[in-house]
Order: sequence, then C-alpha cells, then structure tokens
Amino acid sequence: MPNTFLDRAAKAATTLRAILPDGAKPRPSGRYDRLIDALNRLPRPVLVYGTVALLVLALLKPDLFDRAMASLHHMPDELWWLIGAILAGHFGAREAHHLRHRGSRTDTATPPAKQAEKTPTTNPD
Repeated sequence: MPNTFLDRAAKAATTLRAILPDGAKPRPSGRYDRLIDALNRLPRPVLVYGTVALLVLALLKPDLFDRAMASLHHMPDELWWLIGAILAGHFGAREAHHLRHRGSRTDTATPPAKQAEKTPTTNPD
C-alpha cells in the first residue's frame, strides 16, 4: 500500500513539474499565504538579532544582563526541552525540504570567463 501512495505522489510531482516552466515555483495567491510565507522567514533573523542584542546588552548594561541570565537559569528544564524541540522541528523540516528538492534542481553553471590575453612568462635563463 505505501508503494502506491509514493507512486501517486511521484506522478503528481512529475505532472506539476511538466506544467510549470523551468525554475518556476507556484506563487502564493492570497494574503494568508503571503503572511505565512513572511512568518516562515522570521526565525533565523530573530535568533541572530537576539544573540547580537544579548552581546550588546552584556557590554552596555552588565547588571541587566546578569538579571536576564539569572531569570533564564530559573527557567524549568521542561521549557528548555520544548524550545529545543520547536527549533529542531523548524530547522529540521526546513533542511529536509531542501534535501528533497536539491536533487531535482538543475543548476546551470556558467564557465569562468577566459582571460583575453595571457601574460607571457619570462624565462630566468
């Protein structure tokens, strides 16, 4: 039974690729789809800017940084596990998506430009 589902899914993917032009992606049509796409792009910048903000906070206001770290120290272990599971699920799903679509993409690499003139080599003899 799983093979028939996989066969149908592969057939549907092939049909969709045949309909779309090369390199085209189906575009989200409504406001909701665009909102969800925008929200999906937020986690990485928020993590980066949050880390930089903590560094700046530690440099500029060490007493406030100490209080913030003390409050994080009192956070229960279960909440740390939940945060880790959410982050692992998000980034794991994202990586799995890229792994699935990495083989189907056809990258056309352009050869490097050839030098117009070759510099003559001088012989030390």
